[in-house]
Amino acid sequence: MNEIIEECMRRLDQSLNYVELALGKLTEEKVWLRPRPRMNTIGNLCLHVAGSEFQHIACGIGGRETDRDRPSEFLTRGGIAPEKLLEILRSVREASWSVIRGLSEEDLQRVVTIHYPESSGMEGYSWSIQKILIGAAEHYAYHTGQIVFAAKWLQEEDSHLLNWRHYD
Repeated sequence: MNEIIEECMRRLDQSLNYVELALGKLTEEKVWLRPRPRMNTIGNLCLHVAGSEFQHIACGIGGRETDRDRPSEFLTRGGIAPEKLLEILRSVREASWSVIRGLSEEDLQRVVTIHYPESSGMEGYSWSIQKILIGAAEHYAYHTGQIVFAAKWLQEEDSHLLNWRHYD
């Protein structure tokens, strides 16, 4: 497998692992706690990274039909347990790996178009597969940082979720 493909997927898997650790420390109530009315919850961020990854990798690169409802990722107000969110995230990752395993080095330069439904308020764009993979890994990592930070803030005990200590 190409080094870029391998590294992007390694980072996506690492981010998913961090999200799994974070969600494992929280109740459903805390996963859907909205600090302010216009802020996202951990649950919203999980739905968003799942939707984005699926749209970019399974649909954009893999050719599956795009059926993403991006606004609902942010408008959902609860009702999905942490275990179910993890199931969604893992299922999307399996779909991504299924697409990625079929890519060749030459595919990295192939340009694909990412389509958004009109209702999303987003414009589609065309990028190389390499750029899409890098962007997907970066996007997922960005939101993973938000999820981990919020989980640390909301957890019952004062534990280091990722076993990284910045102080005693």
